[in-house]
Amino acid sequence: MLNGKVYVVTTPDLVSSVNRSSRALAFNPFIAQVGKRITGHDEAAGRIIQHNLNEENGPGYVPEIHDGSVTALADAKSVLDMTCKVLQEISDFEQESEINLFSWIQRAFTRCGTTAIYGPDNPLAQEGEGLAEAFWDFDQNLNLIILDILPNILAPKADSARSKLGSGFQKYFEQYRPGETESSKYTFTRHSINTKYGLDSWNAARLEIGVLLGILANLVPAIFYTIIHIYHDKELLTHIREELESTSVINSGITRTLKIAAMREKCNLLHATFKEVLRHHALGSSARYVREDVMLDNTYLLKKGMVVQIPMAVLHKSYSAWGEDTSSFRPSRFLKDNDGVDLTKGDFKPNLAAYRPFGGGTHLCPGRHLATSETMALTAYMVLCFSMEPADGEPWEIPRSRQESLATNVFPPEHDIRVRLKKREGNESVRWEFSAS
Repeated sequence: MLNGKVYVVTTPDLVSSVNRSSRALAFNPFIAQVGKRITGHDEAAGRIIQHNLNEENGPGYVPEIHDGSVTALADAKSVLDMTCKVLQEISDFEQESEINLFSWIQRAFTRCGTTAIYGPDNPLAQEGEGLAEAFWDFDQNLNLIILDILPNILAPKADSARSKLGSGFQKYFEQYRPGETESSKYTFTRHSINTKYGLDSWNAARLEIGVLLGILANLVPAIFYTIIHIYHDKELLTHIREELESTSVINSGITRTLKIAAMREKCNLLHATFKEVLRHHALGSSARYVREDVMLDNTYLLKKGMVVQIPMAVLHKSYSAWGEDTSSFRPSRFLKDNDGVDLTKGDFKPNLAAYRPFGGGTHLCPGRHLATSETMALTAYMVLCFSMEPADGEPWEIPRSRQESLATNVFPPEHDIRVRLKKREGNESVRWEFSAS
């Protein structure tokens, strides 16, 4: 599958045609083949995963995991509760007056973001275990793992980190008690389906490593770039603070409450900024396997057994989709006329079929609502709480991305930025609380 002819789709109209051909152009075969290289699950688990991979003869593990994840992560209350827990954890996380911003987000979100999903027994948050650090060792060397050639020799650091993560999550799942163990609805759902299909705790733990890539590897750099872009643009920072203060913050003496649901529903500019961040920084590629001959857009014959690639970097910078200012960072391109934000929206109407940070068609990322909610909430907390400037006194810069992994879409920055943080004037004694409502 990975050695055949490749068709590259770079126009929005053809992307829409790919989305409409989900039966013939499937994503699940990549989960089965590349997923095994990433997680290292055994042959018995591989057979469970391969069975009815595309629901050829009834239900299968992969379709059921996908549908269960979609249901769990589309539950608005569950998403808001998880987001609220992330902020509660983040607000208590160690913080100094000067930090390396990307490293701080990476450390804080690795522990706090996963605790909202796995609960207080979260393996990545256990002191002295080193699993949080192990995950990033694994992620940074993932391409060598995907090669799947003597990983213990060619990728010893990633192979060792994978084993360490597997052991930590095996212990977690061995002690997991449905209805008793405190965790998210998402974790409960995955555990139930794993049990239904007879996956033991060793393989369940290995498969969870793939889940961590979705939870952390794309989201940490996305949060970093969202915060950087906002502080980089003083006018944008002012507008977003005003939007948050007027829609999502309740003041009661020295206590201020950030209302997550109100923020998610009413902070259109903050949401548009996150979308524009992903347009600029989601640079990976979507892949589909051609299961049967299919005519794309009544023009192009795609032959069975080949691969379709949809590069985000091309689509996200397309002049035909985004206009002449495609290289500019302009969140207002995602605003609607009735969004109530006083920013120039321009006359060009974007072709949103070219926007694919979360995939498209029937293969949209199940975690997109949670990723959006968590990024918006953490960014809101930072801009409401803190003044921030580069520690060296130089103007803000937006560091370029550095491609690290074939399995992720939003890449980390080429270099970190050291920043100076201080509580905003008038907020020095404020106590922040967070409400899911």
